[in-house]
Amino acid sequence: MHNPLNRYALIAKRWAWLLILGVVICGSATYIASKFIPPTYQASSTLILNECTVQSSVYDCTTAGLEALSTYSQLITSPAVLNPVVQQHPGMTLQQLSGMVSIKPQSNTLLIEIDVKNTDPQLAAQLANQVAQSFAQFSNAQLPGNVQVITAPVPTDPTGLKATYAAGLGALVGLGLALALILIFEWIDDHLGGPEELQDLLGVDALTIIPQLTSKQLRLKASRTPEFAEGCRILCTGLNAAQSIKPFKLIMITSALADEGKSLIAANLATFMAQSGKRVLLVDADLHNCGLDKYFPPDEHHSLSHAFLAAWTQINSDFEGQPTEIPTLQVLSAGIAPANPAELLQSPVAERIFQNLKNSSGYDYIIFDTPPLLPIADAQILGSYMQATLLVVDASKTSRKALVRARQALKRTHTTLLGAIINKSPWSDFGDVHQYLNEVYRQKSNIDINHFQAPITPIPAPVLQRLSEKEIEDTVKTLILPNVRDTSE
Repeated sequence: MHNPLNRYALIAKRWAWLLILGVVICGSATYIASKFIPPTYQASSTLILNECTVQSSVYDCTTAGLEALSTYSQLITSPAVLNPVVQQHPGMTLQQLSGMVSIKPQSNTLLIEIDVKNTDPQLAAQLANQVAQSFAQFSNAQLPGNVQVITAPVPTDPTGLKATYAAGLGALVGLGLALALILIFEWIDDHLGGPEELQDLLGVDALTIIPQLTSKQLRLKASRTPEFAEGCRILCTGLNAAQSIKPFKLIMITSALADEGKSLIAANLATFMAQSGKRVLLVDADLHNCGLDKYFPPDEHHSLSHAFLAAWTQINSDFEGQPTEIPTLQVLSAGIAPANPAELLQSPVAERIFQNLKNSSGYDYIIFDTPPLLPIADAQILGSYMQATLLVVDASKTSRKALVRARQALKRTHTTLLGAIINKSPWSDFGDVHQYLNEVYRQKSNIDINHFQAPITPIPAPVLQRLSEKEIEDTVKTLILPNVRDTSE
């Protein structure tokens, strides 16, 4: 069963590079920028308000000071207070000084803090003290109360975040941006999110799921890759079950787009069918691009194009395909590409040929590896002759729109779409195959040697050195396995 968490694991695996890139770039950029930006120092002077008169009580003084605190705070940044300070620093403007000064009234106290930020700590302290003195002079001359000044010391530590903290915040911002991009990309992504979507798009189920194979695995036989081999066997079982319900012989293997792996699937399907005892003829019907030549050597005398161009009396002999190492499997290559494949496939000769194949009693299955459906018309023409069709879907490439168009194209051919074959699947869990085979191997390797029914004939070491790996395997089967008794008895 498909695990819903696999989709999220796939998304994380697919976009891990973007997450790492966002964190590294934003974190590094923030760290470098913080190193190049000059540090800022903050100097703070303090004003103490005094609204007391001789006749006032302490309570009245405090109440009057608190009421005047807001007014005094507003007056500190007025031009009447700041202009005298600006005149002491040639080249400085009132706007520049206003941008450096910030006022912080201390709640429930008679204190007002004047903060000045500057890259020069000496200048920051000087400006803070000058602003405080200028306001004290202004207040003592214009306002009823008086103001005392606590001068600002020269700051030693810069304000703001350190470079490492800034880099951490930048990394978090980069992570957030990467996640936002992933959400956008996944939202606009038009590829399949899982095998379950095939039923909605095509109206059929996935008959089998083939994983993404490495280049090394593709060079090996399918039997050497358990996931691929079991996927092909499951497909063969499904076809045999479908044929028992509604008999058919001519099967078309196609795909919506090119390079989705249909030739690989067709070659291995024919091979596994033949190994199970079925009489199979595999036909390379792609007259534009011979896809089966890489799996079976072509033969000019056993080719589809030769059969089309030959006389009608030679059709039967030509369609006896080229023998292979599997006795029940024959292959008919595409041959020399004709100038007009589409017109040739629609000719009366083509109709007679396919009708002859349909009535042939020499094969249980005739599998056609055809061109893709959407780029050219050949597959749709061939589909009109076929009794059944299998659609190969590249899970990492084929879009939903392409699958919908392929379904519409197959409807026009009136062929029966048996199901889809998901190829290069990144999200199906194939661990069950490995787990099952490993368990079988473990059980075989744990046979108790005390339960041998007969003594094992020893093999001399010099003899073992001269034997090949295949000969050793055959020797073990002959001398050891017949003597093994099942421990479960």
